[in-house]
Amino acid sequence: MRFVLAIVSFVIGVLLVGLGVGQRTVFAPPTSIVASATGTSSAPVTVIPGSVLNANPGYQRVTISGSGKVFAAYGKTSDVDAWVGKARHNTLRWDAESSSLQSRTTGSATEVPDPRGSDLWYQEYDDADRFTVRLPSDVSLLVAGSGSSAAPSDISLTWPRDTATPSVGPLLTLGGLFVLGGIVLLIWALLHQRRSRGPRRRSGGTRPPRVRASRRAAAAGAQVPARSRRGRRAFVAVPVLVAGALVLSGCSAEYWPQGGGDASATATPTAAATSAADPAASVSATKQQIARIVSRVAEVAQKADADRDADLAATRFAGPALELRKANYAIRKADDGAEALPAIAADDVCVALPQQTTTWPRTVFVVVAADCSDKKTAPQALTLVQEDARADYKVAYDVSLEADAQLPSLAPTTIGAAALPGNSPLLALSPDAVAPAYADVLAKDTESSSAKLFADQGDDLRSRIGKAYKDKKAADLPDTAKIEYSSETPDDAALALATNDAGALVSVDVSEIEKVTPTADGAEVNTEGAVKALSGVGSSKKGVTATYGVQLLFSVPPVGSDDKIELLGFTQGLIAASEVS
Repeated sequence: MRFVLAIVSFVIGVLLVGLGVGQRTVFAPPTSIVASATGTSSAPVTVIPGSVLNANPGYQRVTISGSGKVFAAYGKTSDVDAWVGKARHNTLRWDAESSSLQSRTTGSATEVPDPRGSDLWYQEYDDADRFTVRLPSDVSLLVAGSGSSAAPSDISLTWPRDTATPSVGPLLTLGGLFVLGGIVLLIWALLHQRRSRGPRRRSGGTRPPRVRASRRAAAAGAQVPARSRRGRRAFVAVPVLVAGALVLSGCSAEYWPQGGGDASATATPTAAATSAADPAASVSATKQQIARIVSRVAEVAQKADADRDADLAATRFAGPALELRKANYAIRKADDGAEALPAIAADDVCVALPQQTTTWPRTVFVVVAADCSDKKTAPQALTLVQEDARADYKVAYDVSLEADAQLPSLAPTTIGAAALPGNSPLLALSPDAVAPAYADVLAKDTESSSAKLFADQGDDLRSRIGKAYKDKKAADLPDTAKIEYSSETPDDAALALATNDAGALVSVDVSEIEKVTPTADGAEVNTEGAVKALSGVGSSKKGVTATYGVQLLFSVPPVGSDDKIELLGFTQGLIAASEVS
């Protein structure tokens, strides 16, 4: 009976071990799920929605092939859809029944701009036909060629498949125990059989001669080999080692039941995509995007400033910031000794505040410096605007912050700030009213009705171009000339982003105009420096008009607050000069 139990235990153990090994070999499931789409559409764009990318859990391996250039990028789904717009495009969808990709073509426009370098993308792949990502459901992938050619036709998605076999560990362990038990039972049966036979007496009542000879040899001092158990121990050790190896082979986590659900389904998405997946992060740009945008702006500014290329500057500057650069280029072309504008420092982004929006136009406020920890140099505050989904962000305002300027408390980059309309009643002074009120202060100083709204401490601009400066300049003119001052503020030019204290950062522009005319017959007005270079007039009997653009950044408190409006920074320079007509 003991032999039967040993054989049964051994057979069960071998079967269990074989079944466990089989689940990792011949019965092992496929390691991935592969779906592909092949089309002949002439659409210049193919979109893979985030829902399709997440049709199966785990990361997504994308393979793209086709004639011509291959380009891919991913971004927030709403941004990708806005960039595609009405263009003819293929949209892939997942067919769960056939586990395949299906394509649908919609739209009308047959061409799109070259998508390379768009500020909307979190990440882009140029001439890369294979890459791996892990994107959340609100991030989509865009595939294109050059924009004017058809998008690559062959696209394949691969997802890892959960190949965990949680029963393997228990099967191997249990099988090893049965094998070991069978061997133990076998040894027990052999020992029991041997003991049950026992020593038997012969009929003559004498012991076998061989035994007596052995005893005599031993008594005489001869070396008689003792019966060794080494072979028996080796026989027992082999199955023990085999069983131990089987048990240890089942120590991998995928061989055992795991709690907490599917690990592949809960893996962490990529950093850029994570910020987009956050419900609170419906911002116009992420921190990574803003750093990349500022770097591109700085690169364009450096080349445009060196070449005095206004057309190149216009690709990344607009409004007051572009006007100032165009004028500076013209001045430097006429006067080689004229200084260039300060370069855009893109080494360090000290502050990044995007507008909280999913529509256009979009605004982003940043503070940049060569080193944010260096207090000796004044950082720059840039206000950038993106007019539509296919446009680049452009610098509308570029101001140097005051030495002692303290920015108000701002929201984190991942949350962003609301943009306030120009006529917002939520502030001590509506954004559109800030520029005219401050221009009046520059002209009249304390006599202005708006003077009490603005803090005068730390305002260096008043001493530079304020009433005292204007009075002194007028007094220094000869009796044969007079100077008149005026100011202009463009409509709807104010850009305001809310702060944490219910106030706002407000960027505005003021044009300060100086008109010098002769007061005596035959008298002339002489020009010099930048005015002479920009106007091309050395002297005039009619007079000369010079316009100075002043870009301003204010911290405006909320309505009802006792705090005053503070000037945080400014940039001032000549933007136009001509003879009086």
